[in-house]
Amino acid sequence: MKRLALAVALLSSAALSGTLLDFQSREPAWYARNDTVMGGVSNSRVQIGGGVLQFTGQVRLENNGGFSGIRSNPSRFDLSQFSSLRLRVKGDGKRYALQLGTSTSNGVTYRNEFNTVAGRWIEVTIPLNSLRPTRSGERVAGPTLDSSKIIFFGLVIGNNRAERFALEVDWIKGQ
Repeated sequence: MKRLALAVALLSSAALSGTLLDFQSREPAWYARNDTVMGGVSNSRVQIGGGVLQFTGQVRLENNGGFSGIRSNPSRFDLSQFSSLRLRVKGDGKRYALQLGTSTSNGVTYRNEFNTVAGRWIEVTIPLNSLRPTRSGERVAGPTLDSSKIIFFGLVIGNNRAERFALEVDWIKGQ
């Protein structure tokens, strides 16, 4: 019972501060989700260490490929109290997309892109109402995002070119 009370207290403290993910622990776990699901040959790696999530790899265009991505294991995130997400990232000057998912079965994710500055930590703000529904990277009509039912976070790179990439994320906060 004490462990549950401590977990609830920590969760409440994080929610009050707006910090959703700070990568100080390995929870939730993350996994790669690349174009190999469609026959492509891109690859990526995700690891958490030193309080930072690292997303690295290579996008390749063979076999109609062209994207690499990562996702958090399903969990519950109620973001309805926030109007935007803020990320502290250090990239390689390339464009990435943040994804949110409300289901693991319908293939729809909600995404918006952001730019990075090579070798510099920056903060990026993404309004929740700017996230658009997509399926396999293509925009679809609805459904609209229900921010109270988020079950995973994701990051994707797919700039229509073969390229190596490296992105670090220090934290993700709601605001």
